[in-house]
Amino acid sequence: MAYRWSLRGRVLGAASAGIVIAWLVSGWLLLWAEESQLWGIWALAGLAVVVAVRFGVEHWLRQHVIRPLEDITAALSALSFGHRTILGRYRLATLDDLARAVERVADRLDAVEQSVEHLQKVRSQFLANVSHELRTPLFAMEGYLETLLDGALEDPTVARSFLEKAHANLQRLSTLLADLVEIARIESGEMRMSFRYFDIAELARTIAQQFEGQAAQQTVTLSVNAPPEQLAYGDRDRIGQVLANLISNAIKYNVPGGRVTVQVEREDGRVAISVEDTGIGIAPEHQARVFERFYRTDAARSRAVGGSGLGLAIVKHILEAHRAPLELRSELGVGTVIRFWLKS
Repeated sequence: MAYRWSLRGRVLGAASAGIVIAWLVSGWLLLWAEESQLWGIWALAGLAVVVAVRFGVEHWLRQHVIRPLEDITAALSALSFGHRTILGRYRLATLDDLARAVERVADRLDAVEQSVEHLQKVRSQFLANVSHELRTPLFAMEGYLETLLDGALEDPTVARSFLEKAHANLQRLSTLLADLVEIARIESGEMRMSFRYFDIAELARTIAQQFEGQAAQQTVTLSVNAPPEQLAYGDRDRIGQVLANLISNAIKYNVPGGRVTVQVEREDGRVAISVEDTGIGIAPEHQARVFERFYRTDAARSRAVGGSGLGLAIVKHILEAHRAPLELRSELGVGTVIRFWLKS
């Protein structure tokens, strides 16, 4: 406790020096006034005052400085071992501010600890999901290939069917790995965005054309409502990726004879882009989590229609990088609307 003796010694020394100086000045005044009969009283009174002041100052220091500092030091020591100590209110403003600062540090450490625990839980869940998603197509391919090697290869019809199924699972595995690499690059900051003005209306029409065949296969009508030209500010390729994921999901989770509409319009000085479908919809309890990695509202249907389970997570990360607000509205049996806004 070096600070304790240094502080106490300096304060007591200063107080004692002040009293001694005052005592000597009073003695000089007595000498000047030629009051020799008061020398005895002067000596005793001076000694008593010095002793009283010294004890008084030492008691004040112990109560108002040393003990609070010891409490704060003990709190910091306990905090270093992961324990919390409640600090009281102190009379000295500086010490009280220091105590409140220690408590703020403790609160911050608690928040960091909770965040680390949450990240560890997310990491464990993510690894479990990745393991499961990788295992499923691998096991399927292994089963098809083993069946072919066991003799099904001699039957051309069966062989072709099994090879097509193995190929489909291989494509699914390739898509999953590509999306994993993509989302890892986004989250690590390795993916650089190239922001510039581009024609979002033309981009929406181009992306929609790429899904016309998929929409026709599922008897879904795909349309784009957009002005001839509309400039938006962002990374054209990444926003194209967002549109592709949203349109693909809108078609996959639609119903026969359903519709998917891509809308581009100006709204409050920004460009609003929405993808609306008349599909199965999303239940309210799932809507807050559909943008999480590998989260599926209906696992069986999701795997049946394909996809990695990472598309909406990638959408969320890209739009966060653009600082683009994202909104989801959905109703079971009615459909889903996902809308985001870009600077214009």
